[in-house]
Amino acid sequence: MSKIKRLERLLLSINTKKQFTLKELAVEFQVSTRTIQRDLLRLMEMGLPIISEFGPHGGYRIENDRILPPIGFTEMEASAILYGLHSYGSESFPFQIQSRSVSNKLLQYLPADAKDNWEHVQKRISVQFPLPERSLHAPVMLEAAIKQKIVTVLYHIQGSKTYCNIQPIGIYNEDGEWFCPAYCYSLTDFHVFNLSDIHQAVINYEPMDIKDFTDITIHNWAAKITPRSYVELVAEIEPKKTDYCISHPFLKQFIVKLDDGTIMLKGRVLLNHINKIADYLWYLKSDITIHSPNEIKVIHARWAKEISAKSELILNM
Repeated sequence: MSKIKRLERLLLSINTKKQFTLKELAVEFQVSTRTIQRDLLRLMEMGLPIISEFGPHGGYRIENDRILPPIGFTEMEASAILYGLHSYGSESFPFQIQSRSVSNKLLQYLPADAKDNWEHVQKRISVQFPLPERSLHAPVMLEAAIKQKIVTVLYHIQGSKTYCNIQPIGIYNEDGEWFCPAYCYSLTDFHVFNLSDIHQAVINYEPMDIKDFTDITIHNWAAKITPRSYVELVAEIEPKKTDYCISHPFLKQFIVKLDDGTIMLKGRVLLNHINKIADYLWYLKSDITIHSPNEIKVIHARWAKEISAKSELILNM
């Protein structure tokens, strides 16, 4: 048995033991106690916290956390781990110190091009918990967004199915669904696609003009794109609801603080995304004054009327 192989097996072995002696390990590996002692010294030099204890019941043990043996990860597996740890980066997370340590170790050994890929991954996916059910098309959309490729999709829209080429910006989840903001070459405009309405999706490798989304990410897309069909969002927010807007993945892109301290939401928003934006702003209730667009005012008025009608019906029962 080679020395490297013996060290790997030795690491596996002592990780399963609370305490061990040189003689026990020598018998197990069929080598001399002197050889085992040299192997343990080598593992200690590599950073394994092995403690020597003297006395009639002495021997060796691993201090505190036991160390796992070397584990090989693919670059995308490493990115998946990093993203999972990134999602729990809050200081209130009980394992925050350990999570940061794992992230640092992975980043230390990732090749330069793999680190660049990890940077692209962060720009193209945003998740909230709980996650939706698995989407067959989410991996395709994410890969296309990372590589800035065009995807040919069969999409269910307005009661019919149609093929179109889209260039995804990234993917995010919300209210139990996966969504993909993208540029649609059929519409010659941006659109937010619900992945549950996509029946087929395949990356298109034919030569086509690709839009440059280097500076447009899943975290800033709404404020960065220049859609053809849009409305101007202008709304004033009460100070007590500022934190909600800052923490909101969509609304935070439009926050503007005026010189007098007034907090505003200002910017162009997709016309075909207006119902979702109305939903985001509905939470603010009377703590928002919407100046435009009028379409959101109409939606909120309809919702308020429906709630009032239902409440009146219950009261009269």
